[in-house]
This record gives sequence, C-alpha cells and structure tokens, in this order.
Amino acid sequence: EDVPAPIRDHPGAVLFRACTACHTLRPDGGNRAGPTLFGIFGRRIGTAPGYDYSPALKTLSIVWTGETIQKLFELGPATFTPGSKMPEQIMGRAEDRAELVDFLERAQQLR
Repeated sequence: EDVPAPIRDHPGAVLFRACTACHTLRPDGGNRAGPTLFGIFGRRIGTAPGYDYSPALKTLSIVWTGETIQKLFELGPATFTPGSKMPEQIMGRAEDRAELVDFLERAQQLR
C-alpha cells in the first residue's frame, strides 16, 4: 500500500487514488508512468531521479509547492505544464485541490 496508514482516511487520499496508476509516494517506490512524488515539495519540475521526462518539461522552471500543485490541477497539465506526458487532470473545486496538497504534505512527513 502506497498510502501511509495514519492518513488513509484523509479526504485527499481518496483524490490521490486516481494518481496511483502513475505515481508512488514511497522513497523506494520508483517511477511508474509518472515520476515518484516522494520529495516533490521544493523540487524543480523535471528533476526526479531516474524518470525520462518529456523534453518540454525539462525547460520549465516550476518548483513544486502547495501553490504550484494546486495550480496544476486548476488549469490542467496541458496549460500549466505544456508538453507534459501527464493526461489532462483538472479539479474544479478549490477544496479538492487543497485537500490533495494537504494529503501530499502529510504523506511526506510520514516517510
């Protein structure tokens, strides 16, 4: 299980389930269709070790923060990270975006 037990019932964990086909949260989880999200906060886009990023992502200067992650799901990858391999994912509700970020932050603290 990729979601730490203490936060399995977190509202953001439900939202994150859609992400698990492509992303892990564990430091040893490796990369799937997308890079691991372990250590995402403060990391520059396109720099997770061992992941083959699209050339367009390597040219972006985005640093992942709660704000930039929320913006990704507000605008969608096609707009926020043009050239990304990530399928279009938009969360219309600001509350959902905030819950996902809170969940990701808590998951990082538990690893």
